[in-house]
Amino acid sequence: MLDGLEFQTRTQCPACEGRDSISLWRGQFDDEDVARSIDLYHYSGDWRSALGTAPFALVKCKACHFKYHQHIIDTKSLHTVYGEWADAEQARRFEAAHVPDKVDRWGYHTQQAKLILRLRRLIGRATEAPRILDFGCGDGALLRMARGFGFDAFGIDVSASRSGAALNDGYRIYSDLGALDAADPEPFDAIVLSQVLEHVVDPLGLLRAMEARLAPEGVLFVAVPDTSGVAVPRNFHEFTLVQPIEHINAFTPDSLRDVARRAGFTPVRRPSAFVTTRARDVLRAAMNWIYQPKTTDIFLKRADN
Repeated sequence: MLDGLEFQTRTQCPACEGRDSISLWRGQFDDEDVARSIDLYHYSGDWRSALGTAPFALVKCKACHFKYHQHIIDTKSLHTVYGEWADAEQARRFEAAHVPDKVDRWGYHTQQAKLILRLRRLIGRATEAPRILDFGCGDGALLRMARGFGFDAFGIDVSASRSGAALNDGYRIYSDLGALDAADPEPFDAIVLSQVLEHVVDPLGLLRAMEARLAPEGVLFVAVPDTSGVAVPRNFHEFTLVQPIEHINAFTPDSLRDVARRAGFTPVRRPSAFVTTRARDVLRAAMNWIYQPKTTDIFLKRADN
């Protein structure tokens, strides 16, 4: 059983710092439908005892229309969630139950290879070993792929159990930015924030921290869930998008671009990448180069380039 967690209330929008908001969805963690959905996360801990009757509140900023949870688990307690509740075993159980793309190893690694190829194409300097940082690297799968393509790979993850295998393989993985800076303060040619910004207390601050650590010719890749059209969740999929323990920021394609610009970035077109033996996949990728709809996975460059 875990001790109760500490909470904090965000009194201003984490995207634009506006103070006026509209209420979208409110409740308590032990509400029957909410508790039933949280149980499906298979947490490695007694979340009911830790959260009790604590309230949550999803709101929308009146100024920039960004959606976010006001009453959130504080930064220190989030380390408990991601260090103990969301450990390697919990990740395995959740992915087996709800993430078929991760279970499909062929498709999963194909997508990772395409990401690495796109990052390499967008790096604006010639180098034999571009430096890459995967913030929220988990089990280190992307680091392994990047190293195979010649990158000098670094990772950050708060969960020692999830990153343990990669550490044992000799990858340089740190618990936070302070530990990384102390060990290796050099800027990076590529930074990946995949499924990270929705979890952090200060997404604008984290993006600014990435801008400060990105080389002038470097590229940042950001991917977050798309919560367009979601306020009060109507099913488990929608619940996962605005889950009040972990998904405390709710992005849309427009709001992601807006907060990225506030942090000093500008979006760039994604290059085509082909990792396939099927002609139809090549054609589909080529068509995507012609027409690129707005999504919540984007490539960014520093705006001062």
